[in-house]
Amino acid sequence: MIMDNDIQLLTEEANELSHILNRGNIVSAQVQKMEPYEQGFSGASLLRLKVLFADGQQGSFIGKKADLKERMVMRTLTEQGHHHTPAAYCENLTSDEAQWMVEEDLGKQLSAPSNRLQWLNKVAAALAEIHGNNMNRGKEMAWLTPADAEYWNKIVGQLSVDHFEKAISDDYRFAQQFEGYLPKVKEKAALFAKNMIEISQEEEWLTLTHGDLQNVEGNHVYNIQGNPYIIDFGFSSYAPFYIDLVDYFSADEAILYHKALIERGFSLELKDFEERFKAAILYPCFIYMFPSMMDWKRGNEEKLMKLIDKIVYD
Repeated sequence: MIMDNDIQLLTEEANELSHILNRGNIVSAQVQKMEPYEQGFSGASLLRLKVLFADGQQGSFIGKKADLKERMVMRTLTEQGHHHTPAAYCENLTSDEAQWMVEEDLGKQLSAPSNRLQWLNKVAAALAEIHGNNMNRGKEMAWLTPADAEYWNKIVGQLSVDHFEKAISDDYRFAQQFEGYLPKVKEKAALFAKNMIEISQEEEWLTLTHGDLQNVEGNHVYNIQGNPYIIDFGFSSYAPFYIDLVDYFSADEAILYHKALIERGFSLELKDFEERFKAAILYPCFIYMFPSMMDWKRGNEEKLMKLIDKIVYD
């Protein structure tokens, strides 16, 4: 239940964001529940704030309870021009606890345009701008999770393979289907972590990453009148930019990003880029392993099988 003081705070934050967007003062606001399809899977509290501006126009904002990391990420991206992310405002930028933040309402998610190459060029340019603006700024971003050895070992252990191994131990049917893959999965997980730890030593290529971009059919890259807007930075980290590429782009398509990065003034040999892209290719397999296991238990077995095949045979 939304308390009156929460509504007041959200209205005040929306008014601040309205001025950032040159919309003027808000004279009234009303909370509206989000549709089930808009809630996503993060578990974060979300609502829509319908507002009336002083000029008589109506509009809306999104209220989201976000942790400090995400609030700081959104403040940073808003200050940098919010060209490819919703503008956001939050009054509380100190508490570690989840606090209300107000964001632009991007409306209903639309499918990516049919011209895939044109769309990927735009997404590549958007990511190159976000990454480029924040490259090698780790000392200024202590609030971001650092992609160190502990981080990568957690990705391939606690967040993924540990669940996989436990399910094999606890679930006979799961074990029948997947136990034979376990040695290879553990081997590839260890190699992936080793490679990513090495890549993460290259400080000049560490940046603010989304970390959960998903693929073209996913929910985190919005098509707004043919332009990409990226949402939900709750899994962000200070990491090699490659992790934001390997699920959305194929190896050949990723060259579009390399081109966009070079156009922004960075110098990176294509062969080095391709080598590190290949090393990071299994990142989505590990971060989506547990959700795919939950899908398997609900009867959708295809996702997990496809993911395990990629780990074992790629």
